[in-house]
Amino acid sequence: MKRELIAYGTPFIDNLVHIDHLPTRKDEGARILQTSWQGGGKVSSALTAFGQLGGHSTMLGVAGADSYGEFLIRDYARYNVDTSHMVRDGINSFSLVLSDKVTHGRNIIGRPGTTRKYTLEDLDEDFVKQHRVLHLENTDPVSQRLAQLIHEVGGTVCFDGDGYSEATQEFMPQIDVFIGSEFYYTKLFGESTEYEKNLRSVMEKGPSIVVFTLGDKGSVVTWGRDGYYFAPGYKVEVVDTLGAGDVYHGGFIFALMQGKRPDECAQFANAVSAIKCTGIGGRAATPTLEMVEDFMKTGTCDRTLIEEKTQLYANFGV
Repeated sequence: MKRELIAYGTPFIDNLVHIDHLPTRKDEGARILQTSWQGGGKVSSALTAFGQLGGHSTMLGVAGADSYGEFLIRDYARYNVDTSHMVRDGINSFSLVLSDKVTHGRNIIGRPGTTRKYTLEDLDEDFVKQHRVLHLENTDPVSQRLAQLIHEVGGTVCFDGDGYSEATQEFMPQIDVFIGSEFYYTKLFGESTEYEKNLRSVMEKGPSIVVFTLGDKGSVVTWGRDGYYFAPGYKVEVVDTLGAGDVYHGGFIFALMQGKRPDECAQFANAVSAIKCTGIGGRAATPTLEMVEDFMKTGTCDRTLIEEKTQLYANFGV
């Protein structure tokens, strides 16, 4: 029996601090409104969103052999993420994330960990082949081999195009579903709004589905010979945008694996991302399927789970 989703990437531990404004002058202070300790990382947050929606997945990569790594492993379990094929080593990567009430933006101050790299020798290839879909965030040798393995069994390769790189452009023939950021789009096409034409030029490089997220404007998707849709964004009271793109990926992949059309996937993922933005970090406000369906119908949803998770993540070591 096929498993569902497998992903490979770098897990982070995020100390999130929401403040009333971002200091810009020397010796200026700010008031802390909320703090939170949560897991982070691009494909990592996509998997936890996927799990909150009801999916089961597997994470590959290296988590720290420290308390941060232990925190991450326990947290994955909350979201139906199998970590049995992860490696534990060294000190986990850490980020201090400042979000502010004025701009609704974020500033990330990172500290790389001392964990070793995940290698080809770490792969259990037979285990990988049991999965239907692969989600990647980089193009290193492990990613390339994973894509080969998934394609060998007729699976689908999804890719998080958060930051532009020539390596990603060269990797396009190995990608089936490419979801890029607004930054990536601007790097390729500037301020052009000829979305369908531009996305189809990306499709010509290999992907069968191409998506670009456009912040609060929504997202745009092309597929097949004639498929094109601009999925409008949802208006919400934004608390924090950290992880918005990551959970969009989780939502899109979840909908796709339920047999939804790409346009339906994009609208669904917009809703998942919008709900996430109403809470701090990339975990606390990830919604269930029922919450997303209610939100898409009414513009609101029961926030009990979000409030519970916000309290859960208020202190490190939960």
